[in-house]
Amino acid sequence: MNWSIAGWRAALLGSVVIAICGSAEAQVPLPNEPAEISACLCLQQASSALAARKDAKGQALAAVDRQLADLDSQLASERPRVDVNNSESVSRYKALLSRRDAAFGQIAPAQSDAAQAVARYNASVDEYNRRCAGHPFDPVMVANIQAHLVCPAVQ
Repeated sequence: MNWSIAGWRAALLGSVVIAICGSAEAQVPLPNEPAEISACLCLQQASSALAARKDAKGQALAAVDRQLADLDSQLASERPRVDVNNSESVSRYKALLSRRDAAFGQIAPAQSDAAQAVARYNASVDEYNRRCAGHPFDPVMVANIQAHLVCPAVQ
């Protein structure tokens, strides 16, 4: 390519303009709306609370699952030992079967509770991501607002 001095100057001037515009974009002012910052901090707090509830509901479901599996295992091992001619042996097996049925009855509510907790948590995270993620906030203002933050109770 054969560049003239005018071409070099134009290219250099274009590069300078791009550099200036690029640095101006990099220095976009931070949104400093206290209400927006408070809302994001409260959403973050709510997401944390909902994550803890989700985890607790998941652990409760896992406990019911383990209990049911243990009772199923006990039934399987006891079944061949039941003496149908001995009423006490049959009664023990029936009692174990009743405990297993009760545990099985807890599965559906525990699954429903866990699913609802996951849905509430996911909705909270989605709202936080939509409203707050990637928004630069003035860290000094965030710290000041956080020091006196009052958020609504998480339902």
